[in-house]
Amino acid sequence: MLHSFLPRSGKAGPSRARRWLAAAAVAVPAVIGASSLAAADTTPAPPPADASAPPSAVEDFGYPGAGGITKVKLLRGDGHVLLTDCAQPSEIQIWTRAPGNPDNKVCFTAAGTVGTLTLELPDVFAVQTSGRAVRVGLTVGGAAQTLDVPKDGFQGVGEGTGQAPSTLVDLRITG
Repeated sequence: MLHSFLPRSGKAGPSRARRWLAAAAVAVPAVIGASSLAAADTTPAPPPADASAPPSAVEDFGYPGAGGITKVKLLRGDGHVLLTDCAQPSEIQIWTRAPGNPDNKVCFTAAGTVGTLTLELPDVFAVQTSGRAVRVGLTVGGAAQTLDVPKDGFQGVGEGTGQAPSTLVDLRITG
């Protein structure tokens, strides 16, 4: 029986079964890979994006409709500090000489006890609150400054305190 496993030439070497297995081990992945590539090449491209489709659900914290607002440059926020018409009740009033503000005010409502808004509003001279405490971030003469304004408070800033003109850059509701 032993002689049936030896090659016919009588020389020692790999059996036919081993050679076939080795050949199959090389050939099968190559065939599978080629068929996968062929299948990938025939897959149709996705249809073009529909302009009426809703936007992505990923939040970028950009202020909605900021491009159409001329009174103030609204950059980013968490949705809890919203620009409003000063003729309506508001919790935060920013007093400014910035162009586009004939009544010298920009007003905001607060939709909670905390909130944040990043903006650019030049020539601010006072901050007034009604029912909310806020922390404002300003640049005065090129230097950053932070100021806390208590609930139902009024605080002069920049030119309102005899300093250089100030730009409001951050508005945070703190209570």
